[in-house]
Amino acid sequence: MKYATIPHTELHASRICFGTATIGGAIGEADSFALMDAYCGLGGNFIDTASVYSDWESEVKSVSEKTIGKWLKSRGNRDKIILATKGGHPPFDNLLASRLSPEDISFDLEKSLTHLGTDVIDLYWLHRDDPSRPVEEIIDSLHAHVQAGSIRYYACSNWTTERIEAARQYAVSTGKQPFVANQMQWSLAEVNPGSVADPTTVQMDGQMMDYHIRTGLAAIPYTSQAQGFFSGKFRPEDRSKPSVADMFYNEANFARLSRVQELAGQLGRSGTEIALAYLTSQPFATFPIVGCRTRQQLEESVSAGDLQLDASTVRYLHGGD
Repeated sequence: MKYATIPHTELHASRICFGTATIGGAIGEADSFALMDAYCGLGGNFIDTASVYSDWESEVKSVSEKTIGKWLKSRGNRDKIILATKGGHPPFDNLLASRLSPEDISFDLEKSLTHLGTDVIDLYWLHRDDPSRPVEEIIDSLHAHVQAGSIRYYACSNWTTERIEAARQYAVSTGKQPFVANQMQWSLAEVNPGSVADPTTVQMDGQMMDYHIRTGLAAIPYTSQAQGFFSGKFRPEDRSKPSVADMFYNEANFARLSRVQELAGQLGRSGTEIALAYLTSQPFATFPIVGCRTRQQLEESVSAGDLQLDASTVRYLHGGD
């Protein structure tokens, strides 16, 4: 596992981040503990969660955070973990509702601190944006929590490039900390238009890519494995997993899959490793979030953390030139 410091922070993080959307929910507590133990045993130290994770599959709200909190307490390893969580997510039955008032941010942060059993969050994300709310108010709210010692650094998830830049300009002009990272949906595979039901999610696009290259803002993408699209088990005629077919089946992606498999054969690596290395080999700091249900999946994903591709190979995987 390789490590890198998230720019403008003191967070020296493993390049592969452990995602926990199913921890405590679809993955029970004992198996969740075992996966987190395995991740740390493989050199990982960066865990990403959210206040709402697994709410869609568990009667216990915030069960992901609560499970992680129990694990941290039982292992006594809080000081060894870079802990990231998110707040500000709208209710699932009204995804366009705003939950970024100062009161909402404070409420969600206090809940997360309690669930995780910690006094401070290393990296606190705003899970969604509300474009109608001034960035000045949002940054001021987050800055107050940094001053209070409840969070070390803050970042954004599912924000547009324009809003990220507006927040950066305000923070810099007032001597406050800007966002130190951006979490978006991003993988080597292109997402089919209209295939994502949640209108509040944001995908990496050309404008955002240029912004990251120009500013050096860290990217910490979710769906980084494209739901296993590059594992080699999917074919155009096989639509047995509709969520993958609807989102990723297109000519460009199958061409990329072919190039991934070609390179995987040359290097003796798996397609999953190659697809993740495409992300970690960008010209700016990138820490892909991986979701794993088994130790085998975890080991394969984590092994990508020591694979570096040169710029020409990255371009080849994306466009074939």
